[in-house]
Amino acid sequence: MFFLLALLFAPLAGTIPAYASAAALLYVACVMARGLAEIDWEDITEYAPAVVTAITMPLTYSIATGIGLGFITYALAKLISGKIKEASPAVLVLAVLFAIKFAVAG
Repeated sequence: MFFLLALLFAPLAGTIPAYASAAALLYVACVMARGLAEIDWEDITEYAPAVVTAITMPLTYSIATGIGLGFITYALAKLISGKIKEASPAVLVLAVLFAIKFAVAG
């Protein structure tokens, strides 16, 4: 129901110029950056994927790509360090799916 309602407002949202939404994007970036303070900076298997994610998003202009590389990095870090039991099965499945997506997309 909400999706159908959103279809009605999509053209209206498209009329807003990019520079007008810059303030909202800056606010979202600040809120996301606040989460970096809550990371366990003593465990490289926790902070390395977060740093990869945070750096990849602006460099690729894609939140999805950043999150995907974050999942892959997290799974690989846990696997290489022997802490694979700390990663939930859902995270491992998502990491594999993102890896397949990136491999197929070229």
